[in-house]
Amino acid sequence: MNQTIPLNKLILSPRNVRRTNGDEDIESLADSIHSKGLLQNLVVSESVEHPGKHEVDAGGRRWRALNLLVDQKRIAKTFPVPVHIIPRDDALEASLVENLEKVAMNPADEVEAFHAIVHGGEPSIDDVPNRIANCARRFGRTVRYVEQRLRLAALAPQILTALREYRISIEAARAYASHPGHAEQLVVFRKEEAKAQNQPEWSHRPVSIREALAGKSFPLDHRLVRYVGLDAYIAAGGQTERDLFFGDDDREILIDTALVKRLASAKALAQAEYQANRAGWGGAALCPVDGPHWGTPKAPDGFVSTWTPDVSKIPLIEKIDAIAIYRLNSEGDAVELVETQWMKPVAPAEPGKADASSPAIGRDWAAERRAKEIRVVAARLAAEPSLKDTPLKGRAFWPMENVQWIEPISESDDGKVFVALWVQVDPADIEANLAEAEQSYDADRAAELAENAAADEAARVEEPVS
Repeated sequence: MNQTIPLNKLILSPRNVRRTNGDEDIESLADSIHSKGLLQNLVVSESVEHPGKHEVDAGGRRWRALNLLVDQKRIAKTFPVPVHIIPRDDALEASLVENLEKVAMNPADEVEAFHAIVHGGEPSIDDVPNRIANCARRFGRTVRYVEQRLRLAALAPQILTALREYRISIEAARAYASHPGHAEQLVVFRKEEAKAQNQPEWSHRPVSIREALAGKSFPLDHRLVRYVGLDAYIAAGGQTERDLFFGDDDREILIDTALVKRLASAKALAQAEYQANRAGWGGAALCPVDGPHWGTPKAPDGFVSTWTPDVSKIPLIEKIDAIAIYRLNSEGDAVELVETQWMKPVAPAEPGKADASSPAIGRDWAAERRAKEIRVVAARLAAEPSLKDTPLKGRAFWPMENVQWIEPISESDDGKVFVALWVQVDPADIEANLAEAEQSYDADRAAELAENAAADEAARVEEPVS
């Protein structure tokens, strides 16, 4: 018989078969009941020990949730509770039947239902975060719970089908959803599917999936991310996602690892070239930023990697034609010189023997450097018209000699601030200015030589006679 009974006239039955997990997630259930009402009647029987009251034989969690709402002053203690009254002798069997016959909802159906509710459209709520929050309130769940279900609903279709068919567990699905990219998910999923053919018990294990996807995204505290900087990554078009399953609520992950590596390599190589130039090396090579600490780059044509106890002891005359090797340090905040390896030019082949390598010895390094520096002067000449009659005139300065890498912003000790600026020029304009650049370059070098000679002569004259 169905009717309503005031909540304060209901007590929990000693015959209710659920003895464990009775209080689990009661707050969420209470929120759901308050939002939608009691969708399922409580099954009760008349109490003998407590005249005038009925005992709840099935629906103990709902009874606890209703009493929590009373404690929270969200409903009255006399709240009319829909009940189905049964004979006392049938109470134990009714409690067992209700708990045994409950069929858990398919997890794929659940996540797709949450997706449909959030994205199905609520005209009064025009942004997704508010829709998620509203959905969480209506169903007595946390916002994070709903967000997790939405991320699971966005799994690659093949993986969601496997979840629906119970070929993978919800824990495995959560592991796949730790990376939002379908391509990355499917690479791991197909390998696990192949493994399932012969070793099903070892396939689609959450720990294996997480390990396989770990290198497909970077957390904010990853060494390369710290080196590149989140702002630089985003400015280059990189995307981030929240780690909803295996981190804190506000933990972000960077999902374009290839972009992070490219940005880190470019920044590290620029720093390496700057340091090499200042130290008198002919060039710089960079170890892979994501490789092992002992890994070194391949030597370019005309050079061979060489081991030495201490690179700093190599004479300057040898360094001028050689390449220093640098790596990103373990802290991920600067590049450092590899102390035991460098690249030296390949020696000329012996007479009568073939040499497949490019001839590094015998190259006119001075001529090559001169041509490069003249091209820099020509490029500056080509850029000057862009500054003419602008507020930058008189405020723009070319980088110091031999400085190939500078910070975007630099502040000097005397309070001056310099902001880096790139000026785009047409390559044809550079070629058109090469002749003038060469004359300017040669004149500057001649003046420099004359100045140095005069300084040497002055020093010689002033030198006391012993």
